[in-house]
Amino acid sequence: MKQMILMLTLLILIITACAPTATPVPVDSAAVPATEEPVLASVPTEAPVNPKLPVASFESQTYINEEIGFALDYPVGWTVTETVVGDRGKQIQFLSVPELADVSILPENAARLTAVAYQWDPKNDLAAYVATRKTAWENSGFTIVEELPLVLDLGLNAVQFELKTPDSSAVVLITALGDQYLVLSGDGNLPLVKEIVQRLRPISVP
Repeated sequence: MKQMILMLTLLILIITACAPTATPVPVDSAAVPATEEPVLASVPTEAPVNPKLPVASFESQTYINEEIGFALDYPVGWTVTETVVGDRGKQIQFLSVPELADVSILPENAARLTAVAYQWDPKNDLAAYVATRKTAWENSGFTIVEELPLVLDLGLNAVQFELKTPDSSAVVLITALGDQYLVLSGDGNLPLVKEIVQRLRPISVP
């Protein structure tokens, strides 16, 4: 009896020794061959809704207009004036120095920016309003040097233009805020003007 048990035990050991042995494989090696780089998930090609702007090149302060519904960072030391334009508009002017309000050609490195809110139908149709402005520019002999769609802070859609006028160049940014259209236009130091207008943001999500 003992001899039979011993034989069965030896038979089991022999069968076990002959069976193929599975080699444990690390989880990450199983998914990616050792000779290849890990496969990364696909990255969306669309621009982020709220791209983070680089740090401003200027020391800034913030202008807030609750009536129109926007905020704008502009350089410290600039002057800001507000005026009513007819029954349906309001104008805010930002000047690097106060004397620039009515100057036709700005001194080197000087800049000015004007923000005007318009009531226009159809409301909240940025594409239609932009098309109207482009037609007006073409009829006035202005040349569109650059047209740049933008998504500003809090997902605010806008279109930025660089225009060549008969006398100078200008930057214009157009957006829709609620039932109004906001147009920012500036001249002089155009890189600075572009940097400022791209810091426009709604007070609340449109």
